[in-house]
Amino acid sequence: MSVPVIHPPEGTFGVPQIDVGKIKRKVLNVAYATQSPNQLLDLYLPTEGDGPFPTLVYIHGGGFFMGDKRDAQLHCPYDGINRGYAVASVGYRLATEAKYPAGLFDVKAAIRFLRANASKYMLDGDRFGAFGDSAGGFYAVMTAATQGNPAFEDLSMGSACYSSAVKAVVSWFGDFDIAANLKDIEENGWENPVFQDIDLIWLGAKSRDIDGLARFANPLLYITPCFPPLYLLHGSKDHTVSVGQAYLMEEKVRTTCGADRVKLEVMEGYDHGGFETRWNDQTNIDKVYAFFDQHVK
Repeated sequence: MSVPVIHPPEGTFGVPQIDVGKIKRKVLNVAYATQSPNQLLDLYLPTEGDGPFPTLVYIHGGGFFMGDKRDAQLHCPYDGINRGYAVASVGYRLATEAKYPAGLFDVKAAIRFLRANASKYMLDGDRFGAFGDSAGGFYAVMTAATQGNPAFEDLSMGSACYSSAVKAVVSWFGDFDIAANLKDIEENGWENPVFQDIDLIWLGAKSRDIDGLARFANPLLYITPCFPPLYLLHGSKDHTVSVGQAYLMEEKVRTTCGADRVKLEVMEGYDHGGFETRWNDQTNIDKVYAFFDQHVK
């Protein structure tokens, strides 16, 4: 099944979205918590079979302050329904509504909700993986890095008796150490005015003004030997999130967990996300599922 996409009207600003009307088995706008109207997820199931299905939890990007669970970024995770996976695309509170760690709490609450309702939705609660791009890549990795850490979980949001753990993570061009990335942007003279203020937008203050502000939002500081397998893909010409972010994460996981726990692939000449159409080439999608098939399926 090819990926159906709805494009915005010509001459208008907007992000193409997946045409969910063409997907046979789905449950849309499921509320996994009640604090915000944005705490909704869409669940897509393989066309055939009764499950229980291994499940991929997808977290969209958008610089922490924009994006939607049906954006065309869903192209790669959507392909999971053709490969025997259930795919849950999670909407979360953006920085324009609530500062960090609200988005992280939302992602974890969604995973707990899915696990609590696994039998209802034909999911295998023991086989969950996480996939995200850009800001979503951060949330996928941070979710895995802090699983079991009560400081990074708001159990009052529901399904408190269930785990938010995942068995494997894929991150496309994720940002992990905001302070280091902002330094890279400044030193390289990249024209990226929005991302230069991302800590102010997302955390509520400039990280350089408050010592240690970004530490609570840096998964590099929370990697333990229990961290699950991770596959990092990042463009060598990314001018939004420096490829140095991927190198930092690869080194941290490798030295903490061993070389077999992390795989890094630098995509030569690729830019960031929506600036680079080659990310959704079938070859790249196949690589993602080869990884998930090994560690989740």
